[in-house]
Amino acid sequence: MTQARSTAISAPSTRQRNILRLLGTAAVHQADPAAAWSPAERQLLRLTTRQLVSYPGAADPTDWRALGPVGDLAVDVPSTYNAGLGASHRSYVAHLRPDVWWDSPQPRRITAHDVVRGFKRLANPVTRHPALPYFRSTIRGMDRYCDEYAAVVAGRPVTAALLAAFANAHDLPGVFALDDETVVIELLRPALDFPNMLALSCASPAPAEYDAYLPGSTELHAHLVASGPYRVATWQPGDTIRLEPNPTWRSESDPVRHQRFDAVEFRVSGDGPRRLADQISADVADLPWGVPVGEVSGYRADPFLVFNLRDPANPAMTTAAVRQVIDEAIDRSALARIARVGDPWSAVREAYTVVPPGNDGHLPSDPAADPPAHGAPRERLTAAGHPNGLLLTAVCPDRTEELALARAWAADLATAGIEVRLVALDEATHRALLTGAAGAPAQRWDVSTTSWTAPWGYGNARVFLQPLVDGARPSGHRDEEIDRMVEQAVDAADPREAVACWQQVQRRLLADAAVVPLLFRRPTDAAPRGPRVRRADALPSLGGLADLGDVRLGNER
Repeated sequence: MTQARSTAISAPSTRQRNILRLLGTAAVHQADPAAAWSPAERQLLRLTTRQLVSYPGAADPTDWRALGPVGDLAVDVPSTYNAGLGASHRSYVAHLRPDVWWDSPQPRRITAHDVVRGFKRLANPVTRHPALPYFRSTIRGMDRYCDEYAAVVAGRPVTAALLAAFANAHDLPGVFALDDETVVIELLRPALDFPNMLALSCASPAPAEYDAYLPGSTELHAHLVASGPYRVATWQPGDTIRLEPNPTWRSESDPVRHQRFDAVEFRVSGDGPRRLADQISADVADLPWGVPVGEVSGYRADPFLVFNLRDPANPAMTTAAVRQVIDEAIDRSALARIARVGDPWSAVREAYTVVPPGNDGHLPSDPAADPPAHGAPRERLTAAGHPNGLLLTAVCPDRTEELALARAWAADLATAGIEVRLVALDEATHRALLTGAAGAPAQRWDVSTTSWTAPWGYGNARVFLQPLVDGARPSGHRDEEIDRMVEQAVDAADPREAVACWQQVQRRLLADAAVVPLLFRRPTDAAPRGPRVRRADALPSLGGLADLGDVRLGNER
């Protein structure tokens, strides 16, 4: 691992006055763009990586200017106005800034070839990134490239050399470099949200050094190469992460980030949210991390249930009638009470649809107006062919609040005759199981809690729904009718037509109980800030988490 130095967080001394101190309750397990996805992980990557385009910080996160990306590694967002978007709206040409550098042992410029390598790494079957469904259905040749990549490693020991050999010998048809400073990305069809996809951290360029390591591995984290204003100095997941200034970063070539501190420290606290707030108010830390610090317009789905429809531990999970019993047996009002205690900085409401309010495609739902179920949940389980009950294996992230919620809904299911064996997993392992990654452990499961925050704030009808119908995932719900609806949605030229198609997908998922919404949350502005903090803008693309690239403290030089 990288060299470790003392990283204890305390009240700021003279030495510490230019250190940004962050304290949070959730550990970050990934700093590899090809594997990281949680808002907290992407919050860290905001400081260490660059993308072709990125979101600017804004004092008002509901301002429309905060919702659209601007040029980052690229000089500008490709568009018809700058000749970066072809007349067919299917060909993007990005021109790279010439003075952006890798923090490699011998610093060198980031080139278009590194951008191509980043997209190839995104397609790797080892981590199977949660955002991959967006790209597979959008970039020309990406879907087939992913399938061929997975076929190469199937049934073989996965090594870095095996992955690199495939990537270096196979072109990704829709992503290629014209020269060192020009990259072309060709789409299957016009996609108005594609610039938002380019702003995701998983679309970051990758240095050649990463070919020597498995994506997301411990070995890679010992050899991270930065392109943002900071680089990782100490990496101790679950304890402390310390960033230091990246000496190759240049402020004049980065329009969205700043390098204001001598160090940035992330520390995990085992205390609850109220104790965390007390520590920040007492100047033990400046800001919470992994916790929204400002309001955004849209809610997030947090949590909801998905089912293993490919290879469940109990075959009953493939039966819609059983999943409907699970949906009807859960007391969402009790879950909301638990969530309000564990997350005092969010507005919490019960969820009965997939897409949360404030996002394109939301379907207003009045549960009281829904037709009543015929019979109690236990009677319906008997009618579904299971008079003696069921035993299910549920997996969930190993976090205090998520475990409390899982125990609550498991107790509800017990009254319906469904016993739940709960398995708590670290976030990285849990994510690998849900995406069906080649590196996932051999853990059998039936049902899982998960959550989803919209990675972009407008024109985002697909973001909650497309991963749920991805056949590459164990939980992906697929049938011919849904496939037809999805094709209509992604083919639609009119955004209103696309939203209507995605709403049809949503209705079908709910009718089949392929997903069970539980709660929606939206951050408020009640999250704590330390006394030194002068400014910490909330980023809508991170669900209201602080833009660490532009935090300002009262004692800045």
